[in-house]
Amino acid sequence: MRAGSTIEEMFRAHGHSWAKVALALSLGFGADLGSMANAAPSAPSTCGPAVCGAELVYVGTHQKAGDPSLFAARFDPGTGKFSPLGPVSRIEHPTWLAADPHRPVLYAVSELGDDGRTEGKVSSLAIDRATGQLQLTSTVGSRGAGAAYLALDNASRTAFVANYGTGQVAALPILPDGALGEAASVQAGYGSGPTARQSGPHAHGIAVAPDGRFILVADLGADRIFVYRFDVGARTLTPADPAYEAVAPGSGPRHLVFSPNGRFVYLISELSSQIRSCRFDPVRGRLDLLQTISTVAPEFRGGNRAAEIISSVDGRYLYASNRGEDSIVVFKIDPRSGRAQEMQRIGANGRTPWSLSFDLTGRWLLAADEGSNSVAVFPVDRRTGRLGVSGEPLAVPGPVAIAFTRGR
Repeated sequence: MRAGSTIEEMFRAHGHSWAKVALALSLGFGADLGSMANAAPSAPSTCGPAVCGAELVYVGTHQKAGDPSLFAARFDPGTGKFSPLGPVSRIEHPTWLAADPHRPVLYAVSELGDDGRTEGKVSSLAIDRATGQLQLTSTVGSRGAGAAYLALDNASRTAFVANYGTGQVAALPILPDGALGEAASVQAGYGSGPTARQSGPHAHGIAVAPDGRFILVADLGADRIFVYRFDVGARTLTPADPAYEAVAPGSGPRHLVFSPNGRFVYLISELSSQIRSCRFDPVRGRLDLLQTISTVAPEFRGGNRAAEIISSVDGRYLYASNRGEDSIVVFKIDPRSGRAQEMQRIGANGRTPWSLSFDLTGRWLLAADEGSNSVAVFPVDRRTGRLGVSGEPLAVPGPVAIAFTRGR
């Protein structure tokens, strides 16, 4: 799954009927696979560029001040191997990326102003699918400081940006040519938490409900999930009632993801290294806590910051990363209760796995190992959800964000 894209968009990008998928999930598709859960992962040897299509992968970094900051590679979905293309942009501090599921356009934040003093930026870049090169087509303000996350809603042609530095979320229109318009709506988070990093609101992650009616914002500084109703026609955000769901003080909500059928939401908290499973009311926008589980092993004694959480396309598995334990954890989801159960824990094949992403086939999972200056790749057994032995990594300085698109 591309960074910043919804599960629904990824499924539709492959030509599948979302209505049929949602119906199957609501009827309990994805129940326990019994003995297959212990089967060994296998690499997808039958899917090469001629069958699945060539892929381009873009990697955002912490690079600043005019240095090469955004890197590209060709990715072979048959072998899991990279062919590096090198730097393709010098956009400052592109710490989150999102690829349009239907057009050759990449969107990138410029995370400026984490100190709360400088407005962040969001840019659109046209993709040359033959070469992987990028051409800047628009740049707009993020309407807050420290733009740190993007989520695309293809139905309304809107890009939502979370501003970590000052806590705002903004809705940016995507114009017919793929360029960005100025913000149509802005909402500001509020509140604080008990730790040094929680003196004020820090919007960190966004999830768009599958039906597009609600936007959820994980706020690390306020220890809250802010809930907004979204008017598709006007592209306006308004606080729901209640306007937020509080989490335990000091948790530090980071990212969150919906189940494909919209019944459940999974939140990863950076400071407490926990995942919260919640039932979601699609009429009121209310979240009801189902469980809280740790992302780190009981025997781990070092410092840790939980980072990423993503879902398999079918919603049967969650994947989370830990910076400190330097691990990737796979959880199996009960389709009826929405509860998660740990089923695999493996090393990230590097240090500080900042973000995770599936390739377009869902057969490979990539980890941006920021502390190792590399992007690791793992085969995914889609029957069991388990990850196999990692392949040859892609060398990138300080990688933190990953986005996939079709190549040529």
